[in-house]
Amino acid sequence: MSGPGILRVPLGSIAAGVIALPPEAASYIVRVHRLREGDRFVVFDPELGVEADATLESIGRRSAEARIDALRPAAVRPGRRVTWIQAVGKGDKMDAVVRDATELGATRIIPAISARSVARPGEDRSQRWRRIAVEAARQCGRGDAPRVDAPMSLAAALAEARAAEGGALGMCLDPYAETPLGARLAALLPGVEAAFAVGPEGGFTPEELGVCAALGFERVRLGALTLRTETVCAAALGALIAVSDARAG
Repeated sequence: MSGPGILRVPLGSIAAGVIALPPEAASYIVRVHRLREGDRFVVFDPELGVEADATLESIGRRSAEARIDALRPAAVRPGRRVTWIQAVGKGDKMDAVVRDATELGATRIIPAISARSVARPGEDRSQRWRRIAVEAARQCGRGDAPRVDAPMSLAAALAEARAAEGGALGMCLDPYAETPLGARLAALLPGVEAAFAVGPEGGFTPEELGVCAALGFERVRLGALTLRTETVCAAALGALIAVSDARAG
């Protein structure tokens, strides 16, 4: 059971059988979407990337039970590992980046603290970003959610991405770079991991660009216009999807 209009509900540690739904999930299914006993929906584990068909078995005053069918690998998952390193900006800009990165196939999101990062978010903020990623995965039909790390220094974030098994093609988005992003994406072979690094408002400092280069992140530009830091993610990952789809077709 899948397709447009099917309600998808994120649950952790799902298993086949009749289960008592967590209060938040029960409220979402019964009170928000008004499902009734016998109605069908899909549950998915955003951590493990598995899903299952489910039937609402019973509804109590403050609870609900569902029958979970056999688990299966999630039908919709990214075809490539993609790490998005985002230097934290002002306000809720990181919220938008996490949402866009999830919907456009990132498998890991690393909030980075750079020299021009005004905000210094704590662990409570990273928990919020994880929740946003799970909700974005549910909305776009994705069967998993990206890993969202706790904020770390830019150097640590770059090293984490390059430490991935087999290495990753690292790209540092810089409007003053000579190499166009499209040229690098066109050369990206299927299955090769990609890692992107984006600065905050004001961009990376020259010293930080040097660190990016030292850790294998090539400076690339995304067109002739200078985009807002929270806009770059959608543009760059959208370009990656377009290139990958064209090659697959």
